[in-house]
Amino acid sequence: MRRHIRRIASVAGFLALLSWTAPGRAQPNAAPHEAEVAAMTQQARKLFKEGVDAFARDRWAEARAAFLAALSLNPHYTIRGNLGASELKLGRYRDAAEHLARYVREMAEDATSTAAERRRGAAMYAEAQAKVGTLVVRTDVDGAQVFVDGALRGQTPLADPLFVEPGTHTISVRHEDYETKDMTVQLSAGGTIENGLELTKRAGSAPPPKLPATTVAPLARGAEEHARGPRTALLIGGAATAGAAAVAGVVFTVLANTSASDAEEQRDALARRDAAPCPRTGGAPACVDLREAYEARVNFTNAAFFSFVGAGAIGVGTLVYGMMTRPSSTPQARMRLAPLIGTSNLGLSVSGSL
Repeated sequence: MRRHIRRIASVAGFLALLSWTAPGRAQPNAAPHEAEVAAMTQQARKLFKEGVDAFARDRWAEARAAFLAALSLNPHYTIRGNLGASELKLGRYRDAAEHLARYVREMAEDATSTAAERRRGAAMYAEAQAKVGTLVVRTDVDGAQVFVDGALRGQTPLADPLFVEPGTHTISVRHEDYETKDMTVQLSAGGTIENGLELTKRAGSAPPPKLPATTVAPLARGAEEHARGPRTALLIGGAATAGAAAVAGVVFTVLANTSASDAEEQRDALARRDAAPCPRTGGAPACVDLREAYEARVNFTNAAFFSFVGAGAIGVGTLVYGMMTRPSSTPQARMRLAPLIGTSNLGLSVSGSL
């Protein structure tokens, strides 16, 4: 199964790298969101490749962290499938079941997927389901919130089942116009419970009022022509790239904190078992996982630092360019720089007018 899942990651990674559209060179009239999406997609592709490489080296924790970061930038189902494969290796079966359920569903909707790929995805999904409980919740009202043990898990209609650890759980279905439905279920590993619920209308509830239709005035001709100029395109591209770098910095910071937390949990687990100190190389599998978690924390901390530095440099460069190329008939541009320093991250705040 180990070789089987590794093949899933490498083949799916190759197909994903081919199928994603490569970002083209910025055009003068490119919309702001197009430039930002292109920058984020390129970063997601890089993170995805790092995850595939880590998976091939049996570095499961590092692979999972890279796939999580890539998924936050591009919700492609191939990333989700590789994330689920990494979580299977780490024993995070509930997380794996959630990601693989959506992976299998979205891959089935893709006409370019092959029967072999769908069979491999279904096999991984079945492996994860065998370790957790599966809960299928249906209601006669759309838009109801479904809570499991007090945590919001989705809104009806649910596209995929809910997965829980074996044991007793409390399910709550809530809607502002209906009475809340609560129930307690007992699920074993590999077990499935289906519940069809009918919600009761609250007394005196009324349908929400309809909002009046609104219209948006068209952009003035002069402003529209100005927005299409090369100066605006460069400003848009610079701002989008700086924004994408800042987003990457935030993602890397979160992943660094997550890796640090995982490392602390693994270290505490080793201490509770009165295990011998881990050597610098080799050792028990738990020691290997602990070293990988610490390495992932260091790598993501460095990545966050350089992402924030890059975002600040690009932002300042874009702002300076805008000031230098602004027509002299307009008021003089102003800018203000302020460092952002926290306990686990840093950055640069750039504000001003163009």
